[in-house]
Order: sequence, then structure tokens, then C-alpha cells
Amino acid sequence: MDALSMAMDIPIPPLPSPAPALPDEVSATDDGTLPDDGSLTLHTDLLGDLQVPGAAGRGAELEALSVRAALYATRARGEGTRRVYRSAWRGFETWCRALGREPLSGDPDLLAMYATRRADDGVAISTLRVDLAAIRTAHLLAGIPLDLRHPRLAMVVEGITRGRGTRPIRQAAPAVPDVLRLLLAACPPADTALGARDRAMLLLGFGAALRRSEMVALQLGDLEQVTGRGLRLLVRRSKTDQRGQGQHIAVWANPAEPLLCPVIALNAWLTQRARASDVDWSASETMRRERPLFCAVTKAGRPTGVLLSDKAVARLVKGAAECAGLDPKRYSGHSLRAGLATAAGDAGAALPDLMHQTRHKSTQVALAYLRPADLWRNNVTEMVFAAEARKGEK
Repeated sequence: MDALSMAMDIPIPPLPSPAPALPDEVSATDDGTLPDDGSLTLHTDLLGDLQVPGAAGRGAELEALSVRAALYATRARGEGTRRVYRSAWRGFETWCRALGREPLSGDPDLLAMYATRRADDGVAISTLRVDLAAIRTAHLLAGIPLDLRHPRLAMVVEGITRGRGTRPIRQAAPAVPDVLRLLLAACPPADTALGARDRAMLLLGFGAALRRSEMVALQLGDLEQVTGRGLRLLVRRSKTDQRGQGQHIAVWANPAEPLLCPVIALNAWLTQRARASDVDWSASETMRRERPLFCAVTKAGRPTGVLLSDKAVARLVKGAAECAGLDPKRYSGHSLRAGLATAAGDAGAALPDLMHQTRHKSTQVALAYLRPADLWRNNVTEMVFAAEARKGEK
């Protein structure tokens, strides 16, 4: 039976084929003319408003740009990507304005200066690459050429990369089973709506290796309980599945340890979830199935049916870590996903099996979770020392 029954990789993608226009549009003054300075405001869903300089006399071209902006908005990788790109663009725009420079200038030397500033600020190489991708996207939307492979810019970025290295400065600590038990024990009482919801989110996030956006996007109709096995859930769309083909994930039940059982936790939450007005008798079955699985809970302890932000996952993990006496700075929403991958690697999981559960497309990324265990598995020093020990026994 399904949940309703129980309850009741920043490269810029290529342009797709033409699609219906979205609300991205070109702005002029109230009388239909361009502002006095000849600039134009291009509204984009991905980066917000872009001030395009020297736009006078480009009416037909600007109309085409509006369509291109809509296409880019269509291909945006979700709210998380839009949030990161907007933040990156605002940082660059503010820096340029402070210097009296035009952000949409297409000047690679200006980007080289900005990359140097960001490196001096201590940002990771991955963050710098996101900045450059966002800046390039803004130029593409505005129809202004910008070559990130320009020799002067490329040399600066390569020098920063060689000097800093590409290893991430900070990674979220994995919530392996021992840590997960501490997080679960730190949640509010299990017989409360908040406690039931938080436990279900932690255990499903771990068992299905869910990203934050994937967890909050789950609907009541996306889960099915399989007798004698566990849960079967549908991840409709993800970071590596932008076209929404969807993927089913299996999560085994663990009745031998009720605290660590996803099925028990989910059933407890669904009992609470059924109290929300959005799934009452007045709603159709189809409507109930499309309601969010996890939702906000009032201070009085009643589920509201209101969709959670993906930030709620991070707040949950950090808050539980702090209550458990752990350093909340070391944990994030990614800790649940990393926890399963790390534990699976320690248990000797094969790479294809791990990638199926985590939905990784890159073997290099997935291997990072297996390598800590592989360092000790079949290690040659163990063989050498064991052989020497046998010699000494003779």
C-alpha cells in the first residue's frame, strides 16, 4: 500500500529547442522608450534583473534575447541553482559597481581581477568556478560575448587552482549509523508531530540517500510499503535527473532496532500527517496523493500541509547535532546522504550498488565514499607484515 493509504555535476547546459516563452522579458520606460543612458533591464528567472549597457537601437535583438532568457530559465536546475547563481552574480555586480566598472562588459581582465580577489578571500576553487559560471551565464543572457578561455583569464584561474588545489576546504561530516542514532535520540518525543516528522526525515534522508531538495519534494503518493521488505519511493526529479525521468529507490525496514527503522518512523509520521486539513475527507484522492509528504508543523503541534523549504533539512540536522552534543558546524543536510554512502563503503558495498542508491552519475564522486574503507581492505602492508610474522613464528 502507498503512503496515502497508510495515512488514511556547473557547466552551463546547451540551449534546448525552442520552448514556450516564460515570464522573462525586456523592460523600457513607461512611455516605451529606453532609459536615457541607453541601458536596458533584462528580467531573468535565473539571475534576477540584469542591466544591459548600450542597448539603444537593438529592439529586434532584445526581443530575441527575451526568448533566450526564458529558455535559460526553463533549463535552470531548480531553486538551489537559482539561489547560488543569484548570490554569485550579486557579489560580482557589487564589486564592479564599487570600482566604477560595468559588470556586463565582457572584459576577461575584469574577471581575472575578480578571481584574484575571490582567491584572496579564501574561497574554494569550486566556489570560484560557480562564480565564473554565473557571470558567464549573465553575459549569455544579455547577448554579450565573454570567453572564459581567454589566455589572461585562463592563466590566472590555472594559477589559483595550482596554488590552492581543488580539494574542498570543508566537507559535511557523514551521519553514519552511530551518529544517526544520536541525532534520532535528540529529536522531540516520538509521539509528537514534530518528533515523528523529524525522525522520518532523518531516516528516509539516510536510507534513500536523499538530497535536501529531493526530500522536501516527496509527495504522499511517492511512497509504497512493501510487506516483508520495506519502502519503495519515487524520486521524481534530482540534480542528476533534470528531465524528470524519475527513479525508484528501495529502503529496507529494520524492525530489529525500532529507533533505526524507516518504516516505523514513517508510519508514526503518517498518523500525524493525516491530521492536516489538506488531506481530509473533502480533498480528492488524487489531490491527497500530490500533497507534500513532509510539511510544516505549528507551535501547537499540528501539521499544516505547507511545503517545507530545503533549508529545513539543514536546520533539522544541525539542530539535532547540537542537541546531541555534536558540533553543528560539522553537519549539514548532506550529512544524511554522505552517511549512507560512507557506511555502505565501510560495509563493502560494490560501486554499482552504491551509485544506484545514491543516484550518482560520476564514478569519481561515488568512489570518494568507498576509498576510506578500501585503504584498509586488501592493503599490501597487512600482507607484508602478516608474512613477516609468520616467518618469526618459524
